[in-house]
Amino acid sequence: MPVPHTTPESVLIRKAVVPAAGFGSRLRPLTQAFPKELLPIGRKPVLSYVVEELRQSGVREILFVVSDAKPQIRGFFGDSVEETAEGLPPVKFSYTFQEQQRGSGDAVLCAEDWVGGEPFVVAFGDCIVDSPEASPTPLSRMISTFNSNKAGGVILVERVPKEKVFRYGVVDPKAPLEENPITPFELRGVVEKPAIEDAPSDMVIAARFVLHPAIFRALHNTTPDRRGEYNLPDAMCALQEEARSLFAVPLLAGEARRDIGNFETYFTNFVRFALRDAEYGESLRQFLVHEMAKAD
Repeated sequence: MPVPHTTPESVLIRKAVVPAAGFGSRLRPLTQAFPKELLPIGRKPVLSYVVEELRQSGVREILFVVSDAKPQIRGFFGDSVEETAEGLPPVKFSYTFQEQQRGSGDAVLCAEDWVGGEPFVVAFGDCIVDSPEASPTPLSRMISTFNSNKAGGVILVERVPKEKVFRYGVVDPKAPLEENPITPFELRGVVEKPAIEDAPSDMVIAARFVLHPAIFRALHNTTPDRRGEYNLPDAMCALQEEARSLFAVPLLAGEARRDIGNFETYFTNFVRFALRDAEYGESLRQFLVHEMAKAD
């Protein structure tokens, strides 16, 4: 039976759910042999960056939501990782299966018993949140916003060109936004993949959430969309019916969401991170300059 959903007023959020069961169909044939979440970006798999981000923000337990076609994820991470030379604390890993890929909400529902009555993070396993090392992580700001506002949910957001909003979950701010918002702002709701003319803003979900455990009640009461999928943003809107506020935390200058949803973004981000490599980045840069000169 699920644990009753009760939350202290201010908590250290120590659990994170990482959905990683998707088919990766736009990266075939690579993903027919290997999970997209373990594809290398520079020297490390995508999921290694996600795990480091979670550890830096205080998470101590991570649940991977996987499919039975992805045993390599458990093979790579095992059941725990110890403290690192960089001072990151130990973290414990758990695994659960999403039997059918029926959307982001369904993936989160797979974690209900494991989460229990605690607030938690959701971090999608095919997206890296890239931020300067010296700054507080976007996720740390999200957790602070969640606690200081006793929120029902907090969403990381980024601005995209208006003509691309139909691809994303789009947030609906309660008040008009500045041109480049830098502070958290409250939401009226979220619209999943709206038509361009119906989009309430050009600020879209950037693959990270902090959620009150009441989200599970909302997910159980959510109806599937026309594709038969249960969308996490739809359930977040239902939280407001329980008088639980929703907030957005914007990515700042120098921060970015890096996804590997298709070959274009995968190639781009592999090169981006490889160019930062302390040992080989400069030689790669020289090689690319040489190749581009040949192409001209």
